[in-house]
Amino acid sequence: MYCNYEGGVHDPTIIDHQGDFYLFSTDTNQPLTAGIPIRKSKDLVNWKFIGTVFNGVPTEAKQWSNAQGLWAPEVIKYNNIFRLYYSASTFGSTVSMIGLAESNSPEGPWRDKGEVIKTSPQLSQHNAIDANVVLDKNQEMWIVYGSFFGGIYIAPLNKETGKLKDNSFGTLIARRPKSVDTAIEGAFILYNECFDYYYLFASFDSLNDTYNIRVGRSKNIKGPYVDLLGNKMVQDETPEKVGVKLLGSYQFQNENAIFAPGHNSILSFENTYYLVHHARLQPFSDQFILNIRKIYWLSNGWPVVSIKNITGFEERPITDSKKIVGNWNMIELNYGSEIVTSTNIEITQDELIQIRNNEYKYGSKIFKVFSLNGSHQEIILSGLNKNGLAFFGKKSFIERYSI
Repeated sequence: MYCNYEGGVHDPTIIDHQGDFYLFSTDTNQPLTAGIPIRKSKDLVNWKFIGTVFNGVPTEAKQWSNAQGLWAPEVIKYNNIFRLYYSASTFGSTVSMIGLAESNSPEGPWRDKGEVIKTSPQLSQHNAIDANVVLDKNQEMWIVYGSFFGGIYIAPLNKETGKLKDNSFGTLIARRPKSVDTAIEGAFILYNECFDYYYLFASFDSLNDTYNIRVGRSKNIKGPYVDLLGNKMVQDETPEKVGVKLLGSYQFQNENAIFAPGHNSILSFENTYYLVHHARLQPFSDQFILNIRKIYWLSNGWPVVSIKNITGFEERPITDSKKIVGNWNMIELNYGSEIVTSTNIEITQDELIQIRNNEYKYGSKIFKVFSLNGSHQEIILSGLNKNGLAFFGKKSFIERYSI
């Protein structure tokens, strides 16, 4: 199996600029940084560490939060200026601050612009970390943020300053109850013009071992966000069943396990969306790695993601249903947080229905199928079942291409 995981990456976000990709992530000890590491790549596969945004935690953020490093950066470009939103906090605390920095280049130098949002037990019941900045379909700018301790909020930004439009903390759009430790964070909103929906991605459960990525959608950027079954992302009942589950811990036969995929951002490049997130090779370890996966859209208006971390191989749509029939090694996610191991499942021609192009229906499941153009050919599929739980499959075959 071909893998090129970039190690030491946590809470990643990527921006492209003049033929290069720039990766920003949480401070870790891989390498040891305290001011947001920056990596650079030509192909999204091979990365080079090129420095940090700051030489340490900015003074205002340090004095407010006592942060030893910065978390979960968000980078956007507006009017030829790059804006970077950073989170300053300590684990288990709501004494937190989202700050802003600006630069003429992703490589810096970066100028700290100070506070965007501050929280503490005296000011609020939620937490100012994990910023995501999004433009709605009317080109109004919003900040999405929050975590455990109160949920996910959205607030309007002044596009010219990049800071809050008013003094409000905004509107609650997602929350989980105390029965699951209020475990939600790392939110990201994407607007899909084709379906005219806003999609709210968020990470559930513990980043150390049980992280998993869920998504809900809404016609209004302020919600309400619901999943495929109509469950609201703000609710206190059956919290484990809320949200379309895109990714969780899994292991295919004869391959290394992927644990706790989460805290995603989304890269849009050349008409393709990529889910950018971290995962772990072992639970409760510092073996966290970068994952970049293509996002595909089903005809029902919901996203699925490739089971393959990006490798440089092209994923070609499979429109010949005969190639799909046969034995598959399959991962089928469930509502739980434990790791899911693959099983062998046979797809027969009798129940297979081709919806369009490379999208198929098998029983109550819908999915898309692709091949990889490496020398060892492999068909892969990604789909959703009727409950909004993702499944993935692999099927090997050899096919010769003329040169």
